[in-house]
Amino acid sequence: MKIRRILFNIDAILATFALAMLWGNITLQIILRQIFNRPLMGADEFTMFLVAAVIITPMGSLEKEKGHIVMEELLKILPETVIKILRFLISLSTTVIYFLLAVSVFNVIRYNPHIVTAMLRMPIWLFFLPCAIGFFGILIIRIITHICFFLKKELPWA
Repeated sequence: MKIRRILFNIDAILATFALAMLWGNITLQIILRQIFNRPLMGADEFTMFLVAAVIITPMGSLEKEKGHIVMEELLKILPETVIKILRFLISLSTTVIYFLLAVSVFNVIRYNPHIVTAMLRMPIWLFFLPCAIGFFGILIIRIITHICFFLKKELPWA
């Protein structure tokens, strides 16, 4: 049961680890630049990578916990039937967008395996890995949510 919970939340665990690394990277960069007058080479590129990892990687976990920001003020003035239709259309259209993003990231990784980043010489597949984890994670959560909705089943994480 514990292993299942860890696997189910691996994206949030990776994002937390990336946040700790981001904090350490920035702290080290400040110390090296301000005290020793020696900037850390590649720190800016590594920071961009870690920021993407912190923001995009946990998208699936946020979706499971309904942690996204939702603007529902306009929906409250509409009839209940229209609200249900709009919520379904929004959910379906964003699922399609997540699918397109996941396929795009997959294609970038697939068709550019030999490309490396400029400063750190990091393989492009590694640089785009947080995007792949995030977009595929939220896509899988959305698909499971839609299947459970149509089959009138309880969500596995509920």
